[in-house]
Amino acid sequence: MLKPGFDPKDLKKRIQKILPEITEIRHALHRIPETKLEERKTSERIRELVVDTRIELLKPYIGTDVVGLLWGTKTKTPRDTADGENRIGGTNVTLRADIDALPIEEKSGKRWKSEHDGRAHSCGHDGHMAILIGTLKVLDGLTNLFDGSIRFVFQPAEEEAGGGKMMVDKGLLDTDPKPSAVYALHGWPGIATGTIAAIPGPAMAAQDRFRITVKGKGGHGAVPHRAIDPIVASAQIINGLQTIVSRSIEPVAPGVVSVCTIHGGTASNVIPDQVTMEGTTRYFDKKIQSLIRSRMKEVIHGGCAAAGATYSFDYNEGYIPLVNNPEKVNFLKEVVESYLGEKAWMSDLPQVMGAEDFAFYLDKVPGVFLRLGLGEDSPNLHSAEFDFNDRAIEAGITVMSALALETLSGDAER
Repeated sequence: MLKPGFDPKDLKKRIQKILPEITEIRHALHRIPETKLEERKTSERIRELVVDTRIELLKPYIGTDVVGLLWGTKTKTPRDTADGENRIGGTNVTLRADIDALPIEEKSGKRWKSEHDGRAHSCGHDGHMAILIGTLKVLDGLTNLFDGSIRFVFQPAEEEAGGGKMMVDKGLLDTDPKPSAVYALHGWPGIATGTIAAIPGPAMAAQDRFRITVKGKGGHGAVPHRAIDPIVASAQIINGLQTIVSRSIEPVAPGVVSVCTIHGGTASNVIPDQVTMEGTTRYFDKKIQSLIRSRMKEVIHGGCAAAGATYSFDYNEGYIPLVNNPEKVNFLKEVVESYLGEKAWMSDLPQVMGAEDFAFYLDKVPGVFLRLGLGEDSPNLHSAEFDFNDRAIEAGITVMSALALETLSGDAER
């Protein structure tokens, strides 16, 4: 598959040689978790770790991101010409890792546990960063084997803030050299360590958020007939919202409506003036989004009207569905089976209702968001006990490196 003279076994040797270093890098990054758009120490550390490579670091797009280009040695770069006409420099593959952490107090008990109170890499982004740094270090020694370029993206604010959308909106994928393919991976508990999984088409759901404020009339808990109780109205609304998926959406069409926070009242004998609740909706089909939104309005209006209350309802669209390109999934399968063996490939993982801002990359450029197995017994993502499985790092670097090499050294259509 690669150019004649390159032994794929050499890739494994190169990766194994740097594994101890990359593992320590993962542990070091794990100790300094920073949440959305505050990843200053993290991005500074990434820059320090890649300074000894040939990567051409670019100006940040949104502040705490780190983006750079690694050029094949036979490719003309912007520095080769005074007018920059050859900036495109052939085919480009873009590889992305997210770098932010979660507002969680870690309870993993590891010696490299978080040193920042109330923050932890409980979604494995420290592992994603380490894998991409390892991929860069490996490919830095193989630039003579490929034409074109590899864009390395260390992206902030994947959790909640939608840093991926921010980066795309700022022109990340519209800047020369424009990518022909984009790839990202995510550590995945519940499947065998080192397994690579991906499915074609919609793989992860869209995610919207809502806020409902039920406005009543406060009063003494002993004389509820003189008040307009927003708590009772809210209870009716929450019960009604739970019937939208079970009674308004076709059973085979995925959809979620979840109320995740509710706040109201300050004393056990006082009926409050209002109650506020927030939550999320998930779906794959835009028609399902429209149905959920309209039914929510009807349920909220009905619950408040029955209680004599009023309300405000804010519905905000968030992440779009993540859709893997079928041709790129087939290419990924070929790469995985060639470099990691047939048993390392998993194609029957179901769709999930979680959301991911790499969807905004895939909306513009064909590619794949792949899942990297962290072990059947791994703690869940976003749990205080979670820690990235170091034994999965080698497979992660292998597949990311091979995707870039096989694309740029082989068929330009890939």
